[in-house]
Amino acid sequence: MKIQFMAREVCRMDIINLRLSSARFTEKLKQAPTLRFMDILRNLLLLEGDEFVWELYRQFFFREADPEGFHSHMNGLKAGVPKTSFLLLFLQSSEAERLYSPSQSPAKYPHTTFIGSFHRINHVTDVEFVYCLYQNLLLRQPDLPGLHSHIHHLSLGLSRVRVLCSFIESGEFQEKVHAVPPLAAPPLPHTQSFKHIGIFLGYQPKIYLDGEGIGRFVVRLTEGLLLNAPDVMIHVATTEHNFAEVEKLFQAFASLYPNRLFMHHFPSVTWLNQHLPVDVWCVPYVGMDLALQLERPVVLCVHDLVYTHFRELYVRKHPELVQGLDRIVHAMADKASKVVFNSAYVQSYEGLSYLQLPLHKTQVIRLAAPVEEYRNLGLLAEGAFRSKYQLHGDYLVFPSIIRAHKNHDRLLEAFLNYRQSPEGRASKLKLVLTDHYHHRPLEHEIAAVLGRCQDSEALNSIVYLTRLPSGDMPSLYKYAAGTIVPTLFEGSCPFPILESLTVDTPVAISRIEVTREVVNDMNAFVTFDPYSVPEMTAAIARLYQNRHSLAAQEKAAIRGTLQRTWSDVAQEYYRLFQSLIHR
Repeated sequence: MKIQFMAREVCRMDIINLRLSSARFTEKLKQAPTLRFMDILRNLLLLEGDEFVWELYRQFFFREADPEGFHSHMNGLKAGVPKTSFLLLFLQSSEAERLYSPSQSPAKYPHTTFIGSFHRINHVTDVEFVYCLYQNLLLRQPDLPGLHSHIHHLSLGLSRVRVLCSFIESGEFQEKVHAVPPLAAPPLPHTQSFKHIGIFLGYQPKIYLDGEGIGRFVVRLTEGLLLNAPDVMIHVATTEHNFAEVEKLFQAFASLYPNRLFMHHFPSVTWLNQHLPVDVWCVPYVGMDLALQLERPVVLCVHDLVYTHFRELYVRKHPELVQGLDRIVHAMADKASKVVFNSAYVQSYEGLSYLQLPLHKTQVIRLAAPVEEYRNLGLLAEGAFRSKYQLHGDYLVFPSIIRAHKNHDRLLEAFLNYRQSPEGRASKLKLVLTDHYHHRPLEHEIAAVLGRCQDSEALNSIVYLTRLPSGDMPSLYKYAAGTIVPTLFEGSCPFPILESLTVDTPVAISRIEVTREVVNDMNAFVTFDPYSVPEMTAAIARLYQNRHSLAAQEKAAIRGTLQRTWSDVAQEYYRLFQSLIHR
């Protein structure tokens, strides 16, 4: 839901309490054994003032009120315009003309909204539609003259919404709507018992988070909190130019939590401090210097400071990034009430050593396999997936943006060596990358590797898919012969290991410290020194040769990590947030 209120308008709209009122109204409607139009409208008309106007927007348009419309309708209400006139005004608006058209999917709208109830009968015949209006609005069977009259008007082209309005305008409806007993609302947590968690995504440059590590982290944490902590409301705050990207990031489940998950774009951090009643902020990236202006307690998530491990490489490839991070990381860490790391290795190296944090200010919260997420996303049919991306035959995959430490240049050299061997040539194996090296940090190194290869068949076996929608990622892993993870460094057990094994696809992995923390038996995996091209070439061969038997033994060696869920992660964060709110 898009929130873009000017500061002076927010002062007159108590957003949080209006959302809570809407949540209570939704819970009230859920109590009805059979929810009729009459039940929705009867209980809507019982609301007063700003709660009534706010709920009009949610019931008829399934969105939050825009400031201009809200204040205009509030003025009308204060001037004595009857509440039933607002019902007709909303239904006869140009927005309703678009939203109530047959092209709209019923699945988009909850049954506890008027628009959702309307679309659940909008696909029936005209006769059935009129019957439903009589039963839902007048609470009786139709009389024949009335039935024939409405069907006749529909046959002449009168819209169904206009027929619906004629029922609401009728004296019979006006009389009955005040006689129907209101629904009883179950108790909800008191306003003060809700915990307001802010997710700060105040990136100043334009960003693309879908499929990115931080994007996946934020989505999985948010969904886990909403699922496991019913007393939490989450406010995701971002800059205006990134709002559409952030909104897209949460679209898969945002509609399931209409009164607990809210998207905001802000003109300034001062605006956030004044107008969002956030109890504690979660800042998922150390490079967002706007977070230094936040006034509420901050939990800073430091996944890693990779440039401190490869300083010469990053100064050469990303001098401005290094300079910018050097300028703010210590200030960000000092500001934070708690700094969270995903591995003991990064806690020790980045937290205690580089940032010089006291141990009590740090905490390790390990990440988890995306079991719940992948179960919800499901898989595309194999044939459909392969046709969509032209991935016919066996392939290995490394799903990652090309960054300086991701080691794509050595991976490509190792793969080309394998493909030019007798075994590799016979395999027809492809390597799928989810990025292209053009205009990337390793562009020159990768171009040099490709330029040294004269085998066109081997070169053509490299597939650059660029970024896939997150919903297609489980299928990309599932139908691969294997996943290879050559990275030189990660802040925690690399996501591709967990994601691949979640769908039973084996992996070959680089031997790095953070993986050793969570893998009980590295000998169960195909491993290699990430700096050794010959070792990586041999690992590719071994992974492909044993692709049908490796996954079971690898999963056994990392069983504890695979059993950890994002609900577990969310509950650990919840306890941390709770401790900061109550101290």
